[in-house]
Amino acid sequence: MKRNIFIVVLLIALVSMFASCDMSMSSDALSRSLSTSDEVVSRKVGKTGGPTSFTATVNVYQDYESVVTEHKGDSNHYKTVEETLYSFAYGPYGGAVESDWDLLDGKNVIMNNVTNYNLDPVTGAISGSNHSVIKIVDDAMQVVAVLEANGTIDGSLLGAEIAMNWVLKEMNGKKVNARGKIGGLFTWAVFNYETMSLEYILPNGTFNLTGTYN
Repeated sequence: MKRNIFIVVLLIALVSMFASCDMSMSSDALSRSLSTSDEVVSRKVGKTGGPTSFTATVNVYQDYESVVTEHKGDSNHYKTVEETLYSFAYGPYGGAVESDWDLLDGKNVIMNNVTNYNLDPVTGAISGSNHSVIKIVDDAMQVVAVLEANGTIDGSLLGAEIAMNWVLKEMNGKKVNARGKIGGLFTWAVFNYETMSLEYILPNGTFNLTGTYN
């Protein structure tokens, strides 16, 4: 009788031990499964995160001593083979870039242009195409990024619209995809109503950059 009771107690103890091990294993498996699931979700979020949009504004002025212009045969047809624009503060002109992208914010711009255009000497009307290499430089004059832009210029010496598409070509060895548009108004002269003629000023313009990066 006592032997039978002992066997029953032993069986109950063994069953309890196996059940406990099974629950422990199930708990560990569930924990690993949840952890793996979290990692998969995290990777998916990282992969599906879209590019970040940004805007930037900068005022630039022309270093007129840098301008080299070719006359293309037609009396109204010209091409600048060299032209440099700056954003460094100079009197009422220039100023650092203002942007919600830290790569650009607080930096300055050195912009090299090649413009193929027609200019009417009587009306001051100007139109043509524009290619720009835009260097973004920090306070130490180190180049942090290079943008290339192509587009059109249309208007007059009193104000011509610049419309270009740009792409990021270089960025300190880092691989960043960035592209967007540039728009703005560039001005060479104002109208003097006293003399009823154009009065030339330091050529300058405010450009707005919009785009995305990732």
